[in-house]
Amino acid sequence: MVGDFALRGIGEILLNRGLLTHEQIAIALRQQKKSKILFGRLAVNLGFLRESDLLKILSELYAIEIISLEFLYINQEILGAISRKTAEKYLAIPFFVDDTRVKIAMADPGDLRAIDEINVCFRNKKVDFFIAKESEILRFLEIMKCNGELNDPLLLLNKIIFDGVESRASDIHFEPSENLVRVRLRIDGVLHILRTVDLDSWMRIKSKLKLISNLNITENRRPQSGHTRIYMAGRTIDLRISTHPGIFGENFVIRILDPSNGVKSLLELEFSNNDFRWLRRVISFPSGMFLIVGPTGSGKTTTLYSLLREINSTSVNIMTLEDPVEYQIDGVKQLDLREEGILSFSDGVRSILRQDPDVLLVGEIRDEATASTAIRASLTGRLVLATLHAATPVEGIRRMQDLGLKLSDFIPSLIGIFSQRLARRLINGKYKGRFPLTEYIYFSNELKKNLLESGDITICRVDKTFQDSCREALKENLTDQREITRVFGDAYI
Repeated sequence: MVGDFALRGIGEILLNRGLLTHEQIAIALRQQKKSKILFGRLAVNLGFLRESDLLKILSELYAIEIISLEFLYINQEILGAISRKTAEKYLAIPFFVDDTRVKIAMADPGDLRAIDEINVCFRNKKVDFFIAKESEILRFLEIMKCNGELNDPLLLLNKIIFDGVESRASDIHFEPSENLVRVRLRIDGVLHILRTVDLDSWMRIKSKLKLISNLNITENRRPQSGHTRIYMAGRTIDLRISTHPGIFGENFVIRILDPSNGVKSLLELEFSNNDFRWLRRVISFPSGMFLIVGPTGSGKTTTLYSLLREINSTSVNIMTLEDPVEYQIDGVKQLDLREEGILSFSDGVRSILRQDPDVLLVGEIRDEATASTAIRASLTGRLVLATLHAATPVEGIRRMQDLGLKLSDFIPSLIGIFSQRLARRLINGKYKGRFPLTEYIYFSNELKKNLLESGDITICRVDKTFQDSCREALKENLTDQREITRVFGDAYI
């Protein structure tokens, strides 16, 4: 029920909320006498009121949910579920249709005639109504007029992001050349051309990307990175956006993170039985440091989250420090480096240690300060999990040395170093999905002693090599030599 709130004029409500002044209301009322435009819309058109504030008031007034269409892509088939005449007459568009249900976004939820007429169009389906910005609805009405042609660059951006999400791409690449911009999707580790974009459209698209991710719009000569969260077809999607200058302008890469997929269990990651048992063993230690190494896109963070899920219980205090938080885990205290205003991972780790964690996840060890702080935490009774950019476990040791650490600084705390790559699975002659190929070292007391005495990291005995992993995968027909070569080169066959 709307109640007494709805019985008062919208102008009075806006006045009482401090959103309009008496003078602004008087001006809007005079204008309203000369037109058929609703009072709230007039106030927005006159610049007295933000459209988002109007939506909040109308949502409360009519007890109707707000839907953001900003990043929504609606195909022509769904848009055509109601006639263009009806859509234009009532400023209402369908954005979801299935066999039993229809979802309609409308600008004026108080238009009972529109609601009745739309309900009649879908006699055999349940119709849910939502309120949306009129400006966003008008953009989709333009698509209906153009028979689905994406003349608006910002709608084209929506379509590109939609295609990326639907195809389960991990990244979207925008690559400018002299005359156009190539758009590619990385799916299962491999880039595929999606489309090209003209340079005029690209100028608006890249400005929008910078705006939503809080990047400097006027900065074109230095790399930038940011992130944002959007809502698409009822799902929350996180986008990590990075730019890098090139000879034909800035290259953009969007990393797509879909939290709705949730954190997978170790079993779901399809490790081999030996890998699974090895990982379960290293996280059973109450203290020490465990590193996962590998290049970008190798699945390091996904594995770390799965390990946290394995450890998570009501008797353990788990805290993470990430940049940004990629997936939320119930029962785990997760801190976002940027959102918390923390300047560095090392500062964050020092802060977290005051919260008495049993398990600490550090998103990435990037410098000596972070490494040293994480090591100290592992030597004082905490289990520390972290990622590091290195090719192999042995290279992981070298990377720690490159950061300025001596072997005696970190070897005593090391439990293990785990490296992985993702290869495409071959099913009925086609690549579908991915599985991990692995290499790892367990640091026994004997190995630690020998390393510290000799100072020679080449004595490390690898429990399982990438060559072993590749041979197993080929023997079990999980993939083929062509895919192994793509991931590692000829040396691993």
